[in-house]
Amino acid sequence: MKSKKKQMRKSPSQTIRAHCHYCVQSRKVSEVENCTGHNVFATGKPCPFYKYRMGRRPSVKIMRQFCLDCMGGNKAAVKECETGDCLIHPFRFGKNPALTGKGKNPDEMSKIRAMRRPFSKGNLVYFERASPVKANG
Repeated sequence: MKSKKKQMRKSPSQTIRAHCHYCVQSRKVSEVENCTGHNVFATGKPCPFYKYRMGRRPSVKIMRQFCLDCMGGNKAAVKECETGDCLIHPFRFGKNPALTGKGKNPDEMSKIRAMRRPFSKGNLVYFERASPVKANG
């Protein structure tokens, strides 16, 4: 019988750091620090992760863009990508897989949005003043 081990998911920062170590082919932090942000082999463009390599908080949208560049801008190819050894693969949709299933469900969110509507800018009654304000002077 096969046992299923719970996979530890990395944060976007941890994933980028691991990718940087893979790219410079060293586990030394000094090698990652000294990275010049050279061109990415697959795309020929400067590395999109360069400014995040030392722990600056990245957006997962950057990872999405990396995947799009890798697949030649083809969204369908990114969706169908089955590269198992790519560290960025779980983030290819521009979403953090570690947050899947967290947060409010759609019914709860619709209730919250309904409660916010009376205070929206579209409701002009809320923004009218009870009495006119007169300028002093």
